[in-house]
Amino acid sequence: MSKLKIQLAQINPTVGDLAGNCEKIIAEFKKASDAQCDLVVFPEMIVSGYLCEDLLQKEYFIDEIEDKIRDILLLTKSSETAILLSAPIYDLGRKNQKVLRNSAILLEKGEVKQLIHKKTLPNYSVFDEKRYFENSDRVSTFEFRGQTLAVLICEDQWDAKNLYLLGEQVFDLIISLNASPYSKNKHELRQKVIGNFAKTLNKNLVYVNQVGAQDSVVFDGSSFVMNAAGEIVLQMQEFTQDSAVVEIAKSGEITIPNNHNFALTSKANRNYQACVLGLQDYVLKNGFSQVILGMSGGIDSALVAAIAVDALGAQNVTLYALPSRFNSDESMNDAVQCAQNLGVKLEVISIEMPFSAMLMTIDDISDLAKENLQSRLRGNILMTISNTTGALLLSTGNKSELATGYATLYGDMCGAFNPIKDLYKTEVYELAKNCAAIPQNIIQKAPTAELRPNQKDSDSLPDYAILDQILAKLIDEQQSVAQIINAGFAADLVQKVAKLFYQSEYKRRQSCMGPRVSEMSFDKDRRYPITNKFTK
Repeated sequence: MSKLKIQLAQINPTVGDLAGNCEKIIAEFKKASDAQCDLVVFPEMIVSGYLCEDLLQKEYFIDEIEDKIRDILLLTKSSETAILLSAPIYDLGRKNQKVLRNSAILLEKGEVKQLIHKKTLPNYSVFDEKRYFENSDRVSTFEFRGQTLAVLICEDQWDAKNLYLLGEQVFDLIISLNASPYSKNKHELRQKVIGNFAKTLNKNLVYVNQVGAQDSVVFDGSSFVMNAAGEIVLQMQEFTQDSAVVEIAKSGEITIPNNHNFALTSKANRNYQACVLGLQDYVLKNGFSQVILGMSGGIDSALVAAIAVDALGAQNVTLYALPSRFNSDESMNDAVQCAQNLGVKLEVISIEMPFSAMLMTIDDISDLAKENLQSRLRGNILMTISNTTGALLLSTGNKSELATGYATLYGDMCGAFNPIKDLYKTEVYELAKNCAAIPQNIIQKAPTAELRPNQKDSDSLPDYAILDQILAKLIDEQQSVAQIINAGFAADLVQKVAKLFYQSEYKRRQSCMGPRVSEMSFDKDRRYPITNKFTK
C-alpha cells in the first residue's frame, strides 16, 4: 500500500528577495531529503513572496523568478525528494497569448513534472489577483508515487464550485498551498471552511500556510493536517517558521512521526503576536534594527513599547517622555515605571520651551490649535531624533482614535509604523491586561491626552465600551447609521460618531501603516473617497 512521507515547510519569505527565499526553500528541501521524505510542500507564492502587487507587472521580475526555479530544479536531480512550491509564471492563456499565472509547480528528478494553475482568483479585501493573473478553468489532480493528489492554491478552497468539481473526480489526498492572511476571526473561519472540504470529500488534507508580515498584512502560519472527518491531527506553530512531517497512506491512515502538535492560543494572544510579528518583519525586512517612540504614560504608548520590546529586544527600543505644563506627575511616574519593567531606556525632553516660544511667535492661537501644537512639537522632536539616529519612529494611535479623528496630523500621527493601528481601544485594554510589564495604574486610570488642564478622552468621545461597538458596526460590519440606531444605540450618539468618522477620512489616508488584525483595516481593506457626501 502506497504511503507518502510529506514535509510541511512553513517559512517566512520576503517579497522580492528571490535569493533569500530560495535559500530557505533549499534548506527545507535538504532537511526533507535527509529525512527521506517523498515530498516537501511550501506555501503559495513562496519564491517571490506575497503580496507582490505591481512587481508582478515587471517581466524581468518574473524572468528572474523562473531562473531561480531552474536553480532549485537542478538540486532535485540526485534526490528522492520532490518539491511542490508556488510562484508566478508565464503561460499561454485562452487566446493563446502569454499570460501570468499563480501556479503550483512539482519539481522531481530535475524535471518540472506538473504545473497547477490557481482557479479562483480573490479580488476583495487585501487581494487584487485579477489585476495580475489569469485563472485556470479547472481543478487539477495528478499521480504521484502511487497516490492521486488534488492540489489547491489558497482561494481555490474557499470556492464552493471547486468542492463540487473535486467531488466529480477520483483522488486520494488534498494538498493546499496558502498565503492566507491573519485576522482575529480567521482561525475559526478557516477551519470551518477547510473542514467542510475534507468532510464533504471524505479526504485527508495537508494545509501549508505562509508565515511572516508584508507591509500591513500578517500571515500567521498555523499550518495543519486534517483527516477525512475534518479533525486536525497535526497543528503547526503560530506566527513563527516551522516544519513538520506527516505520513499518509493511500488507505487514509495518518502517522505523525515526531508527534508534532501545538495548541492554538487565545484570540487576544493571537492579536498580540500578530502585532509583534508585523512590527518585527517591517523593521528587519526593511533593513532597520532600532525603534523609538513617545512614552506618555498612557496605555497606548505602553502597549506599543511592550510590543516593540518583544519584537526587537529591549536594547533596540528607546522611549522618550516629552512633557509640557499639562502633563501630570502621575503620568511621568507611570512612564518611568513601565520603562523600568520593560528594561528600556527612557529619556525626558521637555517641550515647554518651544511651546512657549511658539505661543509668543503666533498671535491669537485657538485653544484647539494650542493642543495640536503640543502634539506637533512632540512629533517634530521625535522625527528629528529618528533622522539623527536612524531609528524608526513608531506611532501609537489606536483604531478608535483614528476612526474618530482623535489624532493630530504631523503630531502623534508621525511615524513609520503603528503596531496598534488596527486595535480598537477596548482591544488595547484587553492586550495590555496580559502584559505584566505595564503598570496597573496605566490600565486603571482614565485615558487622557493631557493637552489642557484636567482633560479626559471622555470630554470629546463617548465611553470606549460604547464607542467601539458603534465603530465596529460602522466599519467592520458596514452598517448604516439607521441600522445602528435600530440596534438600540442612541440616535444622537450614533450620528455624532458617524460624523466624526466620515469627516476624518483625510487623516486616515495620511496615517502610517500597521499590522492588520481585523477584517476591515484602514490600510488595504477599506477604500473610501475623501470627498464624499454619502455619509448615512
